[in-house]
Amino acid sequence: MKKIRSLCILFVMGGICLFPSRLYGRGTSGDEGDARVNVKLNGLALIGIVNPAVEFRVFDRGTVQLEGIGIFYPSGFPGTDKPMTLGATFGEFRFYPKRAFEGFYAGANAGWGVYRLAKSLSPGYSHQHPDQYQVGHNMIFGATLGYTFNFGRHWSIEVSWSGGWQDSTYEGFNNDGTRYVKLNGSGEWLPIYKGGIFVGYKF
Repeated sequence: MKKIRSLCILFVMGGICLFPSRLYGRGTSGDEGDARVNVKLNGLALIGIVNPAVEFRVFDRGTVQLEGIGIFYPSGFPGTDKPMTLGATFGEFRFYPKRAFEGFYAGANAGWGVYRLAKSLSPGYSHQHPDQYQVGHNMIFGATLGYTFNFGRHWSIEVSWSGGWQDSTYEGFNNDGTRYVKLNGSGEWLPIYKGGIFVGYKF
């Protein structure tokens, strides 16, 4: 009887070692579907646009992403003499039709930012005087479309694009530092305000 009990214990322990996924209702340890977090960096960092992001799985097909954007060209954006310095942060909910962190997704986001830049850098404001810049803050609301490609258990490459509406409050200055408008505001549709190609590491 003692021998039979020992064999039963060994059988049960062996089953736990060989089939942990059945006990816990999850994929095997090599399954990328187990990932809960994806830490990412935008490839635009190569041109000085710092855009890290962290995406969290909240259910099988849904995630929440937090990200920040920093651009630091106080003396002129590359190829121009127009300043662009800004910092922004975003929160975003994403839905994946297949499963979280895999394939196509659509999302909704909201963000807030502060800036010192020349609006004439934007095609919609090309009429703006080239010797002026603006200092202010804005709120942004919009949608995101993207696609995530996975490589093995941990690595991913994601392509994304976000567009929507911004509401901005700012003061206007001439390049010599004199102020040409004390306080102003604007609201407009932006065809793109964030996006790029992200390299991610899931765990």
